[in-house]
Amino acid sequence: MENPESSGSANMKSRQIVHITLQLLALGLLIGWCFYILAPFFNPIIWAAILAVTLYPLHQKLKRKLKGKGTLAAVLITAVIFILVIIGGGWLAVKTGSDIKTEISAYREGKIKIPAPPLSVKEWPVIGNKAYQIWGQLTTGADSLIQNYPEQVKSLITVSIGLLATTGKGLLIFAISILISGVFLVYAEPSAVFASAIFNRLMNSTKFDMASIAAITIRNVVKGILGVAIIQSVCAGIGFTLAGIPYAGVWILLCLILAIIQVGIFPVVLCVLIYIWTTDRTTAAIILTIYMIPVGLLDNILKPLLMGKGAPVPMLVIFLGSLGGFMYSGFIGLFTGAVILSLGYRLFDTWLKGAEI
Repeated sequence: MENPESSGSANMKSRQIVHITLQLLALGLLIGWCFYILAPFFNPIIWAAILAVTLYPLHQKLKRKLKGKGTLAAVLITAVIFILVIIGGGWLAVKTGSDIKTEISAYREGKIKIPAPPLSVKEWPVIGNKAYQIWGQLTTGADSLIQNYPEQVKSLITVSIGLLATTGKGLLIFAISILISGVFLVYAEPSAVFASAIFNRLMNSTKFDMASIAAITIRNVVKGILGVAIIQSVCAGIGFTLAGIPYAGVWILLCLILAIIQVGIFPVVLCVLIYIWTTDRTTAAIILTIYMIPVGLLDNILKPLLMGKGAPVPMLVIFLGSLGGFMYSGFIGLFTGAVILSLGYRLFDTWLKGAEI
């Protein structure tokens, strides 16, 4: 015969399970809803957090010089960076647009003549015959190329417009992120306490401070990868501009991208030097070549100094995390990849040594 107490207990457990399940389901729906609402703001918020963490030491120094006026220090830092980004991005856009307009006008007026392709082009592997044919059509004018390959030209134009739109969107997001980072700097202390509370709650560890590791890693990545890439690209851009290289804005942007993804600026520099040596400006070519030698070596000097300074993990871990993160999720991955791999390395190192987390 069934025991009434055990039956009542079973019914109570069943109701509890149903109640907990409904609570978890409601919580999951609420979290998912919040995620979709905030999803459009993730990129600018992440970038703003990265900028705020990087600029925090500078903010504290300026705050002390301003006799404790943290808000004024944050406003000044944000304004300077915002103006530099707007001026730099605007100059690149205007310079590149002007160069393209000039080249198109010169081509239409017949001032630019494309020479006939040499027969050796046909001997190129895989693409030789096709390249020779397209090159030959360009010598007679772009109109014939458009008539013979309308779909390919249309696709190329579509991709180019898409790249321009993506670049413009990226600059807009970065500009918004700069403004948000200023707000984070104003509330730097509460934000640091909040971040530490999240890490401590997730890790439940007293062995090491994950929030500090994340902050130091972000600063090292910004200085060692993004900072070096910007310095090197700006130095290269100064040389390109003074030497009168056309499309200087495009070459600077390519240098920045290649430097960030750790390819280096050498491919762009090589193309520019080949171009200038084919012109009649021998003096300018010699000066630019000499100038680009130390510029090309800047990353080898600055990166070891900046990237590993004060790092809580080996520099190789930060480097691999940044590169892998970029390949996985783009520019944001430069930082998230380095932080995540650094945290994982510290956890693995603690487990390997037999310590409790």
